[in-house]
Amino acid sequence: MKNPTATLACVLAILILATGPAAHAADAPATASFKQQMLNDTIDAVQKTHERFARGVARGAITPNRGYANTLAAMVNLHIVTGDDTYLKWAADDIVALVQAAKNEDGSQRAFINGFRNMVPFCEAYLHLKSRKALTDAQCKMMEDQIIASIATHYEATDFGPHNRGLIDGAAFLFAAKAVPGAPDVEKWKCYGNALVADSVYQWSIEDASIYLPFWQTYTLTLAEMQGRLDEYMKPIMTRYYFDYIKSLIMPNGLLPDWGDGDWTHNWDWSAANLVLAGSRYKDGEYLDAARQLYYASLSYWKNLDSGSIYTISTALRWLDASVPLKPFAPVKSCEAIDDLISKKITFRSANGDYAMLNYRDEGPYSRFGRDYLNAQLNAFQEKPHHGHADENAIDLLMAGKTVLLADGGYRHATVDTWEDGWRADFYHNKVVARTGQMMPYEGDPFDYIAKDRAYHAVQTEKIHFGNFGSLDYSRTRLVDRERGYTGDRIILFAPESSLYIVVDSILIDEPGVKVFCNTWHPDNILKQGDNHVVSWPERIPVRKEYWPNAHNKELLIQFLGNGDKVTKIKTIERRFNPSKAFVQYQNTYFFKGQRLLFVTVLRPHDPGTFNAAMLDDVKLITNERDDDRTLGLTFRLDGDPVTVGLKLDQTIGLGNLRGRPMWDFRTGQVTYGKLRTDSDFAFVRERKDGAKETGFFYGCELHYDGKTLFDMPLNKHMYQGADDFRNPVIKDKMPRWHQIVK
Repeated sequence: MKNPTATLACVLAILILATGPAAHAADAPATASFKQQMLNDTIDAVQKTHERFARGVARGAITPNRGYANTLAAMVNLHIVTGDDTYLKWAADDIVALVQAAKNEDGSQRAFINGFRNMVPFCEAYLHLKSRKALTDAQCKMMEDQIIASIATHYEATDFGPHNRGLIDGAAFLFAAKAVPGAPDVEKWKCYGNALVADSVYQWSIEDASIYLPFWQTYTLTLAEMQGRLDEYMKPIMTRYYFDYIKSLIMPNGLLPDWGDGDWTHNWDWSAANLVLAGSRYKDGEYLDAARQLYYASLSYWKNLDSGSIYTISTALRWLDASVPLKPFAPVKSCEAIDDLISKKITFRSANGDYAMLNYRDEGPYSRFGRDYLNAQLNAFQEKPHHGHADENAIDLLMAGKTVLLADGGYRHATVDTWEDGWRADFYHNKVVARTGQMMPYEGDPFDYIAKDRAYHAVQTEKIHFGNFGSLDYSRTRLVDRERGYTGDRIILFAPESSLYIVVDSILIDEPGVKVFCNTWHPDNILKQGDNHVVSWPERIPVRKEYWPNAHNKELLIQFLGNGDKVTKIKTIERRFNPSKAFVQYQNTYFFKGQRLLFVTVLRPHDPGTFNAAMLDDVKLITNERDDDRTLGLTFRLDGDPVTVGLKLDQTIGLGNLRGRPMWDFRTGQVTYGKLRTDSDFAFVRERKDGAKETGFFYGCELHYDGKTLFDMPLNKHMYQGADDFRNPVIKDKMPRWHQIVK
């Protein structure tokens, strides 16, 4: 039988177009087409899976397989969506054969749904079959005996907390209670379920992992649906937040980046289903278009739906409101994704298809109960609770021209697949890595030294600045490592029109001692190399034991500036199951309290084969008579226009009035960077060809360029607080941010 609902599905699509709101008539076909594609793909995958199962039944070769619960749930979802009783019969026949294979000689059921992710779809399938009277009383009794036997295997571990495992097991207990309301232990199931889901329902997740967060969210939604409170559950900010979170991270190629435990080709379907629900319930076509992009991009790699994704995509079909028109979702502007409390991620984008994601997410100051439990319960010392990597202040992904140029560490790193291998450790990420102590030999291999400590060490992070300033996007995020005694600010400058990134890592020593700081990058495949630069292009991106084909549309120049007495190395390591080349620059010495260290890295995507040595002079440091890493000046060109940037790395410069307020004094706080003079934390001036000056800054009173005043706050006579003897005679308030083209 080939696609038994193809005709009916086409009729449904026509009806959808005919009955949708008139205002949406022009857009509705796109949504209906998306639905039709998902329906066709799901029908094809379910049919093939069922036929394989049926052949096994005919041979008497069926063994209980808990994963088949996904197919059973997909069949009943297809029945709900299409009304075709063929799927109801398939589901009834298959669930009976599956459970019959688990029958012991005495007629009792041998538990096989002992995996926490399979009880919910099994119960969903059984509840629908029971409601449609597709099973006999004896068959229902057999199903319920299996549920009773299987759920009993879930008693021994709670694994609680606002993350996927505790929530899904809790949902399993509550779905089982719904499916077998007369079970002897049904009240116990409800107690277990309510205890385990309480940390997640209407709460923030503590899981910073791209593959686990989506189905944590899905199970909060299916649980709310089963309990009849989905409408209410869609209202709170926590629910909508995670829809927006996923949507805001979508890459120009339609995929999602991976961070923490994750691969961008895995568990995409859970995110797609969640976005479909969001678009349908909120009547917002941007969510639907994000789901559509994710669906097509993933299917172009996988070619078809597998036994797991047919469950989630069939759920998406059940949730989809095809009367909601698609609204194109194509973000081209750098932004926070979404905030600096829960997500702690920033995406850098351009209209040219550039994309980079900075992750500065720490373990967080919330859900202390769950985090303490996981640290006490799990033998996984290299992770932050839960499933998060030590990737704070790391660039987890950078792509240009649909070519991935820097990738995250992935779900696994090396050939040893245990926690002792440290595959979540900090040195697998594009970030500054710190250790205390002396390397031996002094200019040896930094990886040999830093890899000795693979445990996770808690740090605290926060955003200092983020802003869009026309020619430049700018961020500053801070990492405080109390254990190793330093504070590290990562500053990123991104020029959307030229795809240029300048990454400045400013380190302040909080506790004295011998330390190692390693500016670590993972270009993977190095094409060319020099003393302080490499040109790279990853031929393929390993995804567990698979490979993502990586187009050769761009290459990446990674260049270290201001090298001084730092040491540069290239090291081949095991990463993402494969040999991978790392490019690092490090310093290992005794540091005094209050001392500063600076790393400056240029990341420059460019067309293949176009690198030349002259590019190494495009970004220059502005030096002055006292370079103590408290400030940094940079010059470069954008479309031939000179650009000067000034960064006040030590934000205490100019805070001189300690007896009164305001504390700052813009006169002593001003720093000169070539032609630029300002008291701002960040400032730039671009000399445009028409003679105009484009200016932008964060937190300043004045900005002067080439002897001309481009910004000047007026004097404030009423701002002072304090004794008159200590009054600053010239007071100006701070402008938080500013962007202007001065003609």
